[in-house]
Amino acid sequence: MRRRRRLPDQRQQHLPEWCSRCFASSSFSSSSSSSSSKDDEEKIERYLRQMRLPLFNHHLHRFHVGRNNNNENKNNNAGSSSSSSSSGQELLNRAVVFIAGAGGLGCPAILYLAGAGVGALVVCDGDVVEKSNLHRQICHRDEDAILMGSGEEEEEEEEAKKKNKAESAIRAAKSLNPTVKFRAIGERVNEKNAMELLRDADVVLDCTDNQRARYVLSDACAKLRTPLVSGASVGVEGQLVVYNESRRVAGDGDEDIDAERGPCLRCAYPSPPPADECGSCAEQGVLNVAPGIVGTFQALECIRILLSGQCRHRGKEEEKTSSASSSAFPYRPLGLMTLFDFVQNPSRPTTCVKVKRRKDCLVCATSETRDAFAIESYDYDAFVNGGSAQRCTNNGTEDNKGEQSNDDERTPSRITCKELAQLLVENSIKSKNTINSNASSQEQNKHQKTKNILLFDVRNEIEFSIAALKDAINYPFVEEEDKKNAMETITNVVVAAIDEIDGKRDEKEVAEVDVIAFICRRGNDSQLARERFKQEILNDGNVAKNKRRTLTIEENCRDTTQTKKKSFYFDVGRCQIVDVIGGLRQWKHSIDSTFPNLD
Repeated sequence: MRRRRRLPDQRQQHLPEWCSRCFASSSFSSSSSSSSSKDDEEKIERYLRQMRLPLFNHHLHRFHVGRNNNNENKNNNAGSSSSSSSSGQELLNRAVVFIAGAGGLGCPAILYLAGAGVGALVVCDGDVVEKSNLHRQICHRDEDAILMGSGEEEEEEEEAKKKNKAESAIRAAKSLNPTVKFRAIGERVNEKNAMELLRDADVVLDCTDNQRARYVLSDACAKLRTPLVSGASVGVEGQLVVYNESRRVAGDGDEDIDAERGPCLRCAYPSPPPADECGSCAEQGVLNVAPGIVGTFQALECIRILLSGQCRHRGKEEEKTSSASSSAFPYRPLGLMTLFDFVQNPSRPTTCVKVKRRKDCLVCATSETRDAFAIESYDYDAFVNGGSAQRCTNNGTEDNKGEQSNDDERTPSRITCKELAQLLVENSIKSKNTINSNASSQEQNKHQKTKNILLFDVRNEIEFSIAALKDAINYPFVEEEDKKNAMETITNVVVAAIDEIDGKRDEKEVAEVDVIAFICRRGNDSQLARERFKQEILNDGNVAKNKRRTLTIEENCRDTTQTKKKSFYFDVGRCQIVDVIGGLRQWKHSIDSTFPNLD
């Protein structure tokens, strides 16, 4: 094969100059042609596949580059072409995008926006990478979540060795496209820092997973007139909507005239939904590709907004010549919410709902309400938790306190994980000694005073099958209003009074229970299950006559039609009915570090 010969340096100097009309930095001037041509060459090579799309070149019809042999005319024409309008790629290269959350939604959005050539990406996340994140958060690596030790005293040191999600995501995006400017913010967005963090952003992506942060982001974007691309995903479902988007008409100078403006989050949800209706990935699970698809759509919406040419990074000349239909993307109604369901109807997995802007919205109703709303002093905790159900009051700060509680914080109706572990160990030893006929009478007498414990795990059957304590019995707790939609359980517990005549004979055939304990994942549902169990006993009219009760556990086998029954008896006056503080999360923290992290 014949090799191409390089031209001598002298001939290279006299080659005809070239310029890309897709980038404002391009020029026919000989003084800057070398550096600008090199930059343009790299950009063209990197973004050529998308630059060929009409979506990225619909601005070029406004270019008027004359053909004149006069160098001065060439320079003037080139300058006027870059100042009169910009190509789609140039709009992306000049944009600043703020991404709140580097999890299942944020990771694909960050990678695709970096790959598309967005000028600057600011990623904000205060969490560290956990093992449970890796199946869906594709920016992070296994070594980012590895713990170097296992002792309780090394917990703080281990947490420090984990990688911050924002830094991890930027590392992955930078390896994809090092020409993009990145900034990692290792803290959560809140009412104190939101206005400062979002001030320079052209578009904001809400990839968070909690209501408080969502309302803060929406309020800040409404005040700043910044489009907010909001995504959510849990289970096999997802949701996508653009808040605070506007379509501008021609204005004079810096005047912001809105022909149309879309709703904010408060327009869709003036009051936050109850906590029970806002499940999290940790509680309800998530299919790994579900947030990936929603996050990819968030990146698409962001690119659509940037290509519309209506972001704040445009110059005054572009502001005057822009119109509401400047984007080559098909028209998308303001406030259009897309709902995803990837399992129920795979042939048509999306449904669209229109969210209307509210005239009485606390924040975005008028320009005056936007300017008057004081985001720094607004009580978001009271707003988010105020109207929620009992479960909501147990989440957040109160729940965290319970999980980190010490042994001396327990109450008569609650026990610690250490106390539960001691009871289970004593019961196990007693059971072995009962079976072993060679056990000494002294050893048997030692364990005669051991309390018999019955442990109910109130999580659903799926969670119970993933990981559970060996001696636990699955008895799912379901709220009364959710029983119709709850999955069928295989365990049924029946409590009945012992007949006075046959009581002694029955008690000889079954074991007595001294402690009935309830445990869940984090210590919330177990409290409710304990109270419901006690209420059912107290509502029995025979309590005053006879305090002895039989407790029958019926387990239905899915593979057969047989039903296994176990019977116990207990005295209502003497038996302890308790729940376990902190649940299985606290069990892993204080008892068994090898127990899986179920968060």
